[in-house]
Amino acid sequence: MNSKVVFLITTARSGTQWLHQTLASCYPDLVHAEHEPMGYLYDPRHCLRNPDRLARLAENPRLQAHFGDIDQVLASGKSYVELGFPAFAMAPLLRQRFGDRLRLVQVTRNPARVAASLVTHHWYMPDRRADIRDAIAPTPGDAGVRLHSYADRWDRLSPFEKNLFYWYEVHRFGLEQQDLSPPGGYHRARFEDLLKQREALTGLLDFLGLPPRPEIETAPQRKIDRFHHKTAQAIDFRTIRRHPEIIALSEELGYRGQIQASDLKALAQRYQKGRLRVLGRTLKDALSRPMGLVAPSHR
Repeated sequence: MNSKVVFLITTARSGTQWLHQTLASCYPDLVHAEHEPMGYLYDPRHCLRNPDRLARLAENPRLQAHFGDIDQVLASGKSYVELGFPAFAMAPLLRQRFGDRLRLVQVTRNPARVAASLVTHHWYMPDRRADIRDAIAPTPGDAGVRLHSYADRWDRLSPFEKNLFYWYEVHRFGLEQQDLSPPGGYHRARFEDLLKQREALTGLLDFLGLPPRPEIETAPQRKIDRFHHKTAQAIDFRTIRRHPEIIALSEELGYRGQIQASDLKALAQRYQKGRLRVLGRTLKDALSRPMGLVAPSHR
């Protein structure tokens, strides 16, 4: 197998934990797989379509050491595969550094599911997740985004809708990088298909130059999610219909007809806490406070 450098273009909550575990456990002799080894150093919010910021990032000693480690993996004969969402804006720098050894994989997931899951992780919520706000999650005022038109209504959008914006920006950039990649240098797969369609997983393995193995047959049955949460915040999933650009991109990526009324109920059950559970937790919190002390409201 010719050793390769593989990076993902994907959003958070799109199966990177599962992909990492699958490749690391099934191909330890052929692949060195890492899951988000650099944390948020890649700073995609500011590096997206920003050659100057990417050039400055390339001078970062931590990144230079990381690239040196990748070179050592390649010298050993293994491929290096980095699974994680923070690297989505890195493609131009990676192409410059690794040349024809670079392979890019765009992993998509239903935008409503991604956005709802990110709400449970407090993305785009006031006074929450400063790490995500500062380095990851784009806004319409950022120079590198495409949907600058969202600036006029940004303050009126819910966290769910803002996470749809994030989904759009990642995958619109992904399609651009597909056009810029040489033949055989880019692969796109839906996470849902990797779990349910054998040919989708086989296609990804073929792209990576990995042979079929018996243990890969059971990989789709594994549920690996160390960070699944539910939220007490109301999510109006119907608001996705207010965003024609996002609907159009989702259909282009294979999600036509998959955001229907019947799906919205299932999404609510998966990502939202039941009303009684929320009331019970509220009561428990109230009873645990000292008498006479009232916690401030955080609406």
